[in-house]
Amino acid sequence: MTAPAPLELGDALEGLVGQFADPWSFLRELVQNAIDAGSLEIDVNLDHDPDGGMMTIEFIDNGEGMDREIIDTRLTRLFSSAKDGDYTKIGRFGIGFVSVFAVEPELVCVDTARAGEHWRILFRKDRTFERILLDHPGEGTTVRIFLRKDEEGFADARARVFATLRYWCRHAYVDLRVDGESIREALTVDSPCVAAYEEEGTAVVVGVWHGEEAPRGYYHGGLTLHEEVGGAGGFPYLAFKIDSRFLEHTLTRDNVLRDENYAKALAIVERVASGALIDEVVRQLRELALSPVATRDPRMVRLLSEALCRHLEAGRELRRECREAPVIPTLGGAPLSLSACAAQGEALRCDRVRSPVTDTLAAQGRPVLDCAEGDPLHRLVEVAVGIRATAANAALCFACAAPDAAADARWHQLANAVRALLIADGVKLRGIAIGELDYPGSPVADRIAISQRELGELTPIGEVGTLGGGLFSGGRYVVLNAGHSVLKSLLAGGRAAAEPELSAYLIVKLLYLRAQLSPERDGRLASRAMEGRCRRLTT
Repeated sequence: MTAPAPLELGDALEGLVGQFADPWSFLRELVQNAIDAGSLEIDVNLDHDPDGGMMTIEFIDNGEGMDREIIDTRLTRLFSSAKDGDYTKIGRFGIGFVSVFAVEPELVCVDTARAGEHWRILFRKDRTFERILLDHPGEGTTVRIFLRKDEEGFADARARVFATLRYWCRHAYVDLRVDGESIREALTVDSPCVAAYEEEGTAVVVGVWHGEEAPRGYYHGGLTLHEEVGGAGGFPYLAFKIDSRFLEHTLTRDNVLRDENYAKALAIVERVASGALIDEVVRQLRELALSPVATRDPRMVRLLSEALCRHLEAGRELRRECREAPVIPTLGGAPLSLSACAAQGEALRCDRVRSPVTDTLAAQGRPVLDCAEGDPLHRLVEVAVGIRATAANAALCFACAAPDAAADARWHQLANAVRALLIADGVKLRGIAIGELDYPGSPVADRIAISQRELGELTPIGEVGTLGGGLFSGGRYVVLNAGHSVLKSLLAGGRAAAEPELSAYLIVKLLYLRAQLSPERDGRLASRAMEGRCRRLTT
């Protein structure tokens, strides 16, 4: 046994001990040292003696340990690390062990063995140490740190140990256990859409994030260098973690060194984000598009669509395979690719409600995208192919057949009266029909009638009130709405049969009111209806 010798610490050591924002970060330093020593397993055991008020943190690794020379030249001396220039090592500043004094221990005991030598080094509170040659064999290195803690202080310290190791060391390549509980986690990000990539010395995982402030992490050998929210990189909508032997932490251990190696690491992230991740986004969008509507997760559709949009908005391209993948669902049909959407041109339509309008469009070879205007999928198509799909049911209408009304003589009597009044008013008519306008998604369900160029056509909403009367205007069909409350009331009460001309006047007036019926025209309609009524009663 040697006599205690003062550690040559002085102001330099005190400055190093106090540099850590979190004194419990010494645990990270011990893990680094153990990994550098080749340890594949690390056990951290916590114990407390409530009677003596003493807590013990035992740190055991199975690395290559230390002999007398290493103890004298590295453990007990500052800035004497043999790790400089070796990119396979993590802690290269030679100050890792010094950090144990940041928690103000009562005693630190280090048992270590190497090449047949077995040593114990005791570091006292006053920063003196002694070196003891042991006569029993050992393996690796065991560090025991003794802290004065009552029961409450022990509980708090135990929580700090778990939290510190989980933050700094949860992705470590070694099996790290605290009181027998493994804290090791795979290198991944909390995202349902992730792509991973590995090359020698570097592993990257990138995932689509649901907001602007995506988390990013930088690691060396699985140990945390820095984690942040947002930050550098051209992917604010992506979360990523990168573990690389070329990344380093700053001297104060509170950030990643932003040097040329950091720039190279971000370039790898960008390559993965623009390649493998986008392929995965497209693959998942395709699965969603092919799945039944009832099982399609709208949150995933939004997440993936927005990610693809922002990828394109950043000026990045999509591979041909991605553009040809069927990722956009349609109403009642097969999903479309972005290329197929582009082929539709300005005729591209969308809607969330399947209707006779959407079915007719599909039958004409014009499938309707299963999304609403402004939805993420709608925006994706607009960004990807430059076409803004219009809502099918809002832009077009349809008159369904009304077989019950067609077989009812009362309807035909009323239709003839409306026809006579419109012709008397100078309207060019091709005929009067009876139909159902109240179908799913109908924008004309509340109209008493619409006009069409051809019966059964898809009529643009802007034309449903058109009634030509000029020399060069074409005749149109007028379709009475069999489900309209006014028409049903006229028929049910017998008024249409008793006063067909006045009933026709009410119907035509309501039809014209959509186009702001003038008092003069209203007067002419009333006069012609009364004239027709008089002729009927006097003949």
